[in-house]
Amino acid sequence: MSISLYELFLVLIIGQCIFLIFAIQYIPKKHTGSNRIIQYLLAIYSLFLLERAVGHEFERNFLRQYGNIINTFYLFIGPLVYTYIRRLLFYKNGNYQLAYYHYLPALLYLAYCFFHIYTYDSIKDFGSYFNTLLLCNDVIFFVFISAYLFKSNRLLNYYKKNEEEELSFNQTIIKYIKIMLVCLLVYMIFWLLGIIERFVVKLPIDIRMIWDISCLIFGIQIYIVGFYNLKHPEIFKIRFPSNNENIPKRKNILGENEISRIQHLVDDFFKKKKGYQRPGLSLSILANEINTTTNKLSWVLNNSYKKTFYELVNEYRVKDFLGRIDNNDHKELTLISIALEVGFNSKSTFYKAFKEITNFTPTEYIRGIEDSKKE
Repeated sequence: MSISLYELFLVLIIGQCIFLIFAIQYIPKKHTGSNRIIQYLLAIYSLFLLERAVGHEFERNFLRQYGNIINTFYLFIGPLVYTYIRRLLFYKNGNYQLAYYHYLPALLYLAYCFFHIYTYDSIKDFGSYFNTLLLCNDVIFFVFISAYLFKSNRLLNYYKKNEEEELSFNQTIIKYIKIMLVCLLVYMIFWLLGIIERFVVKLPIDIRMIWDISCLIFGIQIYIVGFYNLKHPEIFKIRFPSNNENIPKRKNILGENEISRIQHLVDDFFKKKKGYQRPGLSLSILANEINTTTNKLSWVLNNSYKKTFYELVNEYRVKDFLGRIDNNDHKELTLISIALEVGFNSKSTFYKAFKEITNFTPTEYIRGIEDSKKE
């Protein structure tokens, strides 16, 4: 058995993938609902990498007869990706399940695979039969997965417009999902190129090269999950509910002394320590800093400050930004660099928060100040 460097590379990625599947399993306070789905997806990705790495070792006749069974798992990718994003973005959907009919195409295709195995010996014109089969497979899989890619992107856009989280780093989750969806989109583009190269017109890129690049895209997705697992482990942990829904709705849930103590510590953290300048600041981090629970802290923010954690943090950041504008920092630094210094972790988050609080864009605000000085 000989193995090329490329195939060895695929085997190494598979090993990393298997390790990651087990590593996610042992994350403390893990988000079990969404993590289970990403484990399924990683297992499917590693299965296809394994097929590409060692598939040539099997007889061609064997692959023709039984290879379609592995293709069944392609039809699970779309529904699993959508379910994963749904569970990850919306904490109330931790156990969200798609209706059974979303998986019906995969079950029907599996039934066909067994029918194919049973009737294999009776096939007379192998060339025509397999050309038709491959074309149908590729078109069905492409349309099916692309539909869920579109559906998943719509879900992400809905989240960005409507879901107000109590986590100051919610853009991290958005970025993570965006990258995953872009990888899947690129994969589908190469899938379409494969269909064109095989059945329509010969392209400058060979079909085997297309397959190799497609496998590498799966590998990239595996490393993306691994990177975020290490760099941003909060994505894989249980997230905190918005609107304080898990806290009993009682006015006097905390005593006056406890409320006053938490308020004093929160004010001290933001005003004196300028803790809002930490880009990864979250409700749980602040709770740990002031030695209280997330439930108590969230209650005080909602009932005493009349704000969510997200709103309060951004108000301090925007106020700091405005102070720096008054000191003419923008004449030496870019607006984005100033925004990053006050705690924002992305341009989009900064512009959205600034607009919501001041009703102006940063450029409009600065232009207004300069115009007033001229007058």
